[in-house]
Amino acid sequence: MKPLALAALAGALLLGACSDKSDSDSGDPTAATSSAGSATTGASSAASAAATSTKPAASATAAATAAATQATTKVSANNATRAQLQAAFEAAGIPNASQWAREVEEYRPYSTTDTNMTKLRGELAKYNPAAGVVDKIVATLSLP
Repeated sequence: MKPLALAALAGALLLGACSDKSDSDSGDPTAATSSAGSATTGASSAASAAATSTKPAASATAAATAAATQATTKVSANNATRAQLQAAFEAAGIPNASQWAREVEEYRPYSTTDTNMTKLRGELAKYNPAAGVVDKIVATLSLP
Protein backbone atom coordinates (compact mmCIF):
# COMPACT_ATOMS: atom_id res chain seq x y z
CA MET A 1 0.00 0.00 0.00
CA LYS A 2 1.34 3.46 -0.86
CA PRO A 3 2.24 5.72 2.09
CA LEU A 4 -0.31 8.37 1.11
CA ALA A 5 -3.07 5.78 0.87
CA LEU A 6 -2.11 4.42 4.28
CA ALA A 7 -2.09 7.93 5.74
CA ALA A 8 -5.52 8.62 4.22
CA LEU A 9 -6.94 5.41 5.66
CA ALA A 10 -5.43 6.18 9.06
CA GLY A 11 -6.99 9.64 8.91
CA ALA A 12 -10.35 8.15 8.01
CA LEU A 13 -10.05 5.78 10.96
CA LEU A 14 -9.32 8.64 13.33
CA LEU A 15 -12.10 10.78 11.87
CA GLY A 16 -14.56 7.91 12.18
CA ALA A 17 -13.53 7.27 15.76
CA CYS A 18 -13.90 10.94 16.69
CA SER A 19 -17.35 11.26 15.13
CA ASP A 20 -18.76 7.97 16.45
CA LYS A 21 -21.88 8.92 18.42
CA SER A 22 -21.47 6.04 20.89
CA ASP A 23 -18.15 7.51 22.05
CA SER A 24 -19.35 11.11 22.31
CA ASP A 25 -22.36 10.17 24.44
CA SER A 26 -20.23 8.50 27.12
CA GLY A 27 -19.26 11.75 28.80
CA ASP A 28 -15.60 10.71 28.75
CA PRO A 29 -13.58 13.40 26.92
CA THR A 30 -10.93 10.81 26.03
CA ALA A 31 -13.39 8.26 24.64
CA ALA A 32 -13.30 9.61 21.08
CA THR A 33 -9.55 9.29 20.82
CA SER A 34 -9.35 6.02 22.69
CA SER A 35 -11.14 4.12 19.94
CA ALA A 36 -8.27 4.97 17.60
CA GLY A 37 -6.08 3.17 20.11
CA SER A 38 -2.41 2.41 19.98
CA ALA A 39 -0.91 0.76 16.92
CA THR A 40 -1.22 -2.63 18.56
CA THR A 41 -4.85 -2.27 19.65
CA GLY A 42 -6.10 -0.13 16.77
CA ALA A 43 -7.44 -3.09 14.81
CA SER A 44 -9.54 -4.40 17.68
CA SER A 45 -10.77 -0.89 18.49
CA ALA A 46 -11.78 -0.36 14.88
CA ALA A 47 -13.57 -3.70 14.83
CA SER A 48 -15.39 -2.74 18.04
CA ALA A 49 -16.36 0.61 16.54
CA ALA A 50 -17.65 -1.22 13.47
CA ALA A 51 -19.96 -3.32 15.62
CA THR A 52 -21.54 -0.28 17.30
CA SER A 53 -21.37 2.24 14.49
CA THR A 54 -24.28 3.34 12.32
CA LYS A 55 -21.89 3.73 9.38
CA PRO A 56 -21.92 1.22 6.51
CA ALA A 57 -20.15 -2.03 7.35
CA ALA A 58 -17.77 -1.64 4.38
CA SER A 59 -16.21 1.57 5.71
CA ALA A 60 -15.86 0.07 9.20
CA THR A 61 -14.18 -2.99 7.70
CA ALA A 62 -11.82 -0.76 5.71
CA ALA A 63 -10.96 1.14 8.89
CA ALA A 64 -10.20 -2.11 10.74
CA THR A 65 -8.03 -3.28 7.85
CA ALA A 66 -6.14 0.02 7.85
CA ALA A 67 -5.51 -0.23 11.58
CA ALA A 68 -4.25 -3.80 11.26
CA THR A 69 -1.94 -2.81 8.40
CA GLN A 70 -0.69 0.14 10.40
CA ALA A 71 0.11 -2.09 13.35
CA THR A 72 2.36 -4.36 11.28
CA THR A 73 3.88 -1.92 8.77
CA LYS A 74 7.64 -1.56 9.00
CA VAL A 75 9.92 0.21 6.58
CA SER A 76 13.50 -0.56 5.67
CA ALA A 77 16.06 1.47 7.58
CA ASN A 78 18.43 1.14 4.62
CA ASN A 79 16.13 1.30 1.59
CA ALA A 80 12.98 3.30 2.40
CA THR A 81 12.69 6.75 0.90
CA ARG A 82 12.53 9.73 3.22
CA ALA A 83 8.81 10.07 2.43
CA GLN A 84 8.22 6.41 3.35
CA LEU A 85 10.14 6.83 6.60
CA GLN A 86 8.19 9.97 7.46
CA ALA A 87 4.82 8.34 6.70
CA ALA A 88 5.68 5.33 8.85
CA PHE A 89 6.83 7.55 11.72
CA GLU A 90 3.67 9.65 11.49
CA ALA A 91 1.52 6.52 11.49
CA ALA A 92 3.38 5.36 14.63
CA GLY A 93 2.67 8.69 16.34
CA ILE A 94 6.30 9.82 16.44
CA PRO A 95 6.56 13.61 16.86
CA ASN A 96 8.73 15.55 14.36
CA ALA A 97 8.51 12.65 11.91
CA SER A 98 10.13 14.58 9.06
CA GLN A 99 13.20 15.45 11.14
CA TRP A 100 13.64 11.86 12.35
CA ALA A 101 13.26 10.58 8.77
CA ARG A 102 16.12 12.87 7.70
CA GLU A 103 18.30 11.63 10.55
CA VAL A 104 17.63 7.95 9.84
CA GLU A 105 18.46 8.55 6.19
CA GLU A 106 21.63 10.52 7.03
CA TYR A 107 23.35 7.77 9.00
CA ARG A 108 22.82 4.94 6.50
CA PRO A 109 23.80 2.23 5.87
CA TYR A 110 22.95 0.14 8.91
CA SER A 111 24.47 -3.29 9.39
CA THR A 112 21.95 -6.09 9.02
CA THR A 113 23.70 -7.86 11.90
CA ASP A 114 23.02 -4.94 14.28
CA THR A 115 19.52 -6.16 15.16
CA ASN A 116 19.20 -3.73 18.09
CA MET A 117 20.18 -0.85 15.76
CA THR A 118 22.84 0.31 18.21
CA LYS A 119 24.47 2.65 15.67
CA LEU A 120 21.18 4.37 14.92
CA ARG A 121 20.22 4.59 18.59
CA GLY A 122 23.54 6.29 19.35
CA GLU A 123 23.17 8.78 16.52
CA LEU A 124 19.58 9.68 17.44
CA ALA A 125 20.43 10.05 21.13
CA LYS A 126 22.62 13.05 20.23
CA TYR A 127 19.43 15.03 19.62
CA ASN A 128 18.04 14.42 23.14
CA PRO A 129 14.70 13.00 22.01
CA ALA A 130 11.76 12.67 24.40
CA ALA A 131 11.53 9.42 26.34
CA GLY A 132 10.52 6.50 24.15
CA VAL A 133 10.97 8.25 20.80
CA VAL A 134 14.08 6.30 19.77
CA ASP A 135 12.39 3.03 20.73
CA LYS A 136 9.35 3.95 18.60
CA ILE A 137 11.59 4.84 15.66
CA VAL A 138 13.50 1.56 15.90
CA ALA A 139 10.25 -0.40 16.27
CA THR A 140 9.08 1.12 12.97
CA LEU A 141 12.20 0.04 11.09
CA SER A 142 13.43 -3.24 9.65
CA LEU A 143 16.82 -4.35 8.45
CA PRO A 144 16.49 -6.27 5.17
